[in-house]
Amino acid sequence: MTWTKNLTTPYHQQDTDYYCGAAVAQMILDSIGSGVLDQNTLYASNHAHSSGGWYTSPDGLNYTLNAYMPPPPTFNSFFIVERGNTEPDGSANIVRTLYFFGVATGTLVYGCGHWVAVRGVQTDLEPKPGATYVIQGFYINNPWPPTPSFYTPVLAPPPPHNDPDVCGGGGDRGIANEYVAYADWQMTYHTGCDAYGVGFPQFISVCDPRRPAFGTLRIVGGTRLKRGEHLISSAEAIELARSGISEHELGREGALADAVRDAHAAETHLVQRLDHVDEFYYLVTLRRGQAATAVARVDALHGTFLGVHALPEGARTHIVNRDAALHALRGQLVDLGSALGRVPLREGAYCFYPALVWRPCQESRSPYYPFHQITIGSSIIYIGYDGRVYSKLHDLGRG
Repeated sequence: MTWTKNLTTPYHQQDTDYYCGAAVAQMILDSIGSGVLDQNTLYASNHAHSSGGWYTSPDGLNYTLNAYMPPPPTFNSFFIVERGNTEPDGSANIVRTLYFFGVATGTLVYGCGHWVAVRGVQTDLEPKPGATYVIQGFYINNPWPPTPSFYTPVLAPPPPHNDPDVCGGGGDRGIANEYVAYADWQMTYHTGCDAYGVGFPQFISVCDPRRPAFGTLRIVGGTRLKRGEHLISSAEAIELARSGISEHELGREGALADAVRDAHAAETHLVQRLDHVDEFYYLVTLRRGQAATAVARVDALHGTFLGVHALPEGARTHIVNRDAALHALRGQLVDLGSALGRVPLREGAYCFYPALVWRPCQESRSPYYPFHQITIGSSIIYIGYDGRVYSKLHDLGRG
């Protein structure tokens, strides 16, 4: 029987493309009784206490959480920066905080590039003192993408964040209720950051400082259901998504259960990783009747279940289809970047890549938000979930 701790940490989007640290501070502080604080204020505090080159450093986020946390008896502890020298050490710090303290952690992912709030964990058994446990997956609040007003700040200032609000409603309102299988947590998210110049990546979270006796994390090999010699079929991806949800018992309770229970895996989209050589995954949309309820991820070579997130009732998936992407392009001149100028999309003179593509970048900080890739001559352009066209995908900054 699995053991699950999944906190009701409110979900809020970041208000700009570099406010992830501010949004994570907003979510954690809201969850411990500080109310919904303004992201501009939180970012100013984060950034003022961060070293050069960071939007929000670990020390900056740590300072802000301690500066704005409510006093006792509303909140009876404080925060520190925890640095694990290995990924299991870093993940065990997160599990310990969730188990004993009951508050989400602010955790660095994609190297030093992005902050998420880790609000829950699922293990094979309760990680109590003396136990040896295996992590099956984490529940996260990823504040990406920015609020829609980020792209039109003159016309639409950032919407007020409230409890509840429309943040996390899917599409351009972000993903609430996201489950990351541990295999993908290790491979994609919690990849380490040399934030302190120690010469090697550390696995960093801002979390509870107390260190009570705790269970021992046991690392097991990743599940590979296929040999990886060729891409699995769409039908296989659908079946593997269904079996992965069942094996992780995600239909038992909570918001994810409401999304996956009695839903059927209906259609797939193949995505190629641009930051890893020869790596692919499927996005599998789950439906109840005609309504989309969730999107799952499955490794497209080895069949490993990577995770799932819920879509609120009535929300659309954030995968722009090929026809919509082409429609977005035909209605404008395409800026090729690098001072090459702008050109129209000419029929018969472009190549539409058959798979979607993704890597962690300024334009997308979630693998659920991939791009279409189109080649025009020697130039490559990308079309995001909202139809926005990019001539380049930019590397992430720090925090």
